[in-house]
Amino acid sequence: MSSNNLSEVFTAIIQPIVEAAVWQALKNNSKEVRLGASGDKAFVSIKEAAAISGLGSSTIRLYIRKRLLQAQKVGRRVLIKRTDLEAFLESNPIQAMPDKFLT
Repeated sequence: MSSNNLSEVFTAIIQPIVEAAVWQALKNNSKEVRLGASGDKAFVSIKEAAAISGLGSSTIRLYIRKRLLQAQKVGRRVLIKRTDLEAFLESNPIQAMPDKFLT
């Protein structure tokens, strides 16, 4: 096998792998750009609020229904003011549990 033929075989094997990796990186980057764009908006949707907070959409809806989180309905959409979401998340910290075994 000549070195020229070996390089063609190597190229044929590696090229699809590299192309798949590049497409995956582009797809992941476009998702990050879309999620990052919500950082500039004053209002976010329930789905965006869930992504920002790390909570589920159903949990966000539950807090809205219980009037723990303020939201506005615009047409069929429910929008949450970003500052209200941040204030809600900051107002509910988890208290550290005392270590029973240290005393």
